[in-house]
Amino acid sequence: MIDSIVGTIQEVFNNYVILNYNNIYIKIFCNSTKFSEFLGKEKRVYVSLKFNENLSELECYGFLTREERELFLKLQKVTGVGSKLALQILSSIDYQQLIVEIAKGNVARLEKVKGIGKKTASRIILELKETLKKEFKVASTSGTEEKTYEKLEEISLALLSLGYEIDEINQVLSSEDFSELSLEDGIKLALKKLSKI
Repeated sequence: MIDSIVGTIQEVFNNYVILNYNNIYIKIFCNSTKFSEFLGKEKRVYVSLKFNENLSELECYGFLTREERELFLKLQKVTGVGSKLALQILSSIDYQQLIVEIAKGNVARLEKVKGIGKKTASRIILELKETLKKEFKVASTSGTEEKTYEKLEEISLALLSLGYEIDEINQVLSSEDFSELSLEDGIKLALKKLSKI
């Protein structure tokens, strides 16, 4: 299985780019807005290979981070969400912000994505909310009270919405005791620690 490809972004189109890999030109479906800033530059692209609906052609989907690709794969596990719609969602909402919106159960935000109605938006949240909340935040340790657990969850979501990476957030939240801090002070402390990473 191919994990990633390093090549030059040769051309950018509406929903895909052409990647030059040793003079082999690969069509990669992606968020072309994000990829456009790398036009003419060498870039590592994390890929996912999928057969199209007719099983007649192998399509390549590309992402700038592994985390975004993983979310792309998770979205497709939701009934009614295929590769094209999953990419449309990630092209409309930054993947870190999408995690926040799903974790918060924000159906209205997902409904704004072209091709998604209330039913599909609700299903995405129903099927992914708990999974994402567990995977993209610090897990509670034994003896940690529920209030502290919820506080860490809220701090994690706040930091995600500010654009910080999952790994950085987990590193900070697991290195400090936030149990005695208010939510506001917890966020301030986390931001202070993140500025030193």
